[in-house]
Amino acid sequence: MKEMVQSALDNYVLAYTNNDKELFKSLWDNEAIFEDPVGADPCNGIEEICAFWDFGHSEGMQITPANVETIICANEGILKAVMQVRNINDNTGMDISIVDHFVVNDEGKITSGRAFWDESSITQPDELNSIDINIDDFKDRS
Repeated sequence: MKEMVQSALDNYVLAYTNNDKELFKSLWDNEAIFEDPVGADPCNGIEEICAFWDFGHSEGMQITPANVETIICANEGILKAVMQVRNINDNTGMDISIVDHFVVNDEGKITSGRAFWDESSITQPDELNSIDINIDDFKDRS
């Protein structure tokens, strides 16, 4: 089981690194729940989770994990990373330090994902213009 959880987390990072929505989609159980950030209305099911991907990857947006660490216990895993959010169209960006908690089923699919981050997790890289983000607006993605 530990290998399946590690594979799911590794492929989650790879999907973001390669901007690969199909890989991202393949990681999730059809009935999975994803809450990003914790406190936001959760994405229920694969369609809402894919809509979340689209929200974060609007035109010009790239999200690349850096400084990735994982911890696996039984069928659960923690992924710590800095998500480097960049808009290549206007040279804006931010870094978000996140801690994700995932639960993986016997088929190796993610059934639950919860991303822990808030305003204090966001830093501004010197070489980029700021992306203004209001966490309350982010939580209301509809």
